[in-house]
Amino acid sequence: MGRKEDIIETAMKLFAEKGYHATSMQEIAERSGVAKGSIYNYFKSKEELAVSIFRYHYEVLFHQLKQIEADPSLTARERFCRQLTVQIQLFDEHKELVQMQLGEQAVKVSHEVQHLVFRIRAHTLHWYRRAIEDIYGEQVRPVSFDCATMLNGMLKEYLIYLAVDRKPLLPEKLAPFLLDRLDAIVASLLDGKTGLLDETMMADYMAAATQERSQWKERAISCLERMAALRPVEDDILRSLRLLKEELEKGETARRFMVEALLLYLAKYSLPLYNELKEAIERYFD
Repeated sequence: MGRKEDIIETAMKLFAEKGYHATSMQEIAERSGVAKGSIYNYFKSKEELAVSIFRYHYEVLFHQLKQIEADPSLTARERFCRQLTVQIQLFDEHKELVQMQLGEQAVKVSHEVQHLVFRIRAHTLHWYRRAIEDIYGEQVRPVSFDCATMLNGMLKEYLIYLAVDRKPLLPEKLAPFLLDRLDAIVASLLDGKTGLLDETMMADYMAAATQERSQWKERAISCLERMAALRPVEDDILRSLRLLKEELEKGETARRFMVEALLLYLAKYSLPLYNELKEAIERYFD
């Protein structure tokens, strides 16, 4: 773990223990073992540090989920069960993150933090909804928002038992237990009953998920522009960078196979910013 990650972990613990407003950058620096002046080399303010805490841990989570998603040997149910287990394990290992989200920090730090937490929730609900439709088929689509919302609520309460009350719950048992309960919820909603949530009511969450996806596309395009600026002469690499940028700029009509082929071609050359580009593209197509 690097120094920046050390500071994030330390700040998260202090925010959970004392609250965001009662914690000073001096305390974070001392607990992290760095000079107060040095901490500002990594974070311009305490607010930026709070944003980084949520962003860092959820990027770690969604990166792991993406790896599981790519496993062709798993059924839709096995994949979702494994992803839920990873999510629970991450929160079990970082209990302070749950405490932060339940406390004042997530809602009273700044508009940026509030907006980020909202987008994370939107992304999570979108992920649940998509997984539920993969497992139960198109028939569940009219009530998939309700199913995702109820699953999120159940998981949140069990995470409180796990992270706040410190109950000895095993992540590998909790995930399949929740999926069994989800079976019953889906069956009841498909048995002539209707849900409460529809596309219109959940428009804000859908828009937030779309906005996040758009931000990953813009980050990928920015990477491509910076990578192209480093090429002093016209060559195949520069032409590939331009083609990839043109393809991504098509938005919803971008051909994924073309993007992946160009990305694979560029991987051969150990280019600066390549890893950042690859992550942004993967998250955009997630």
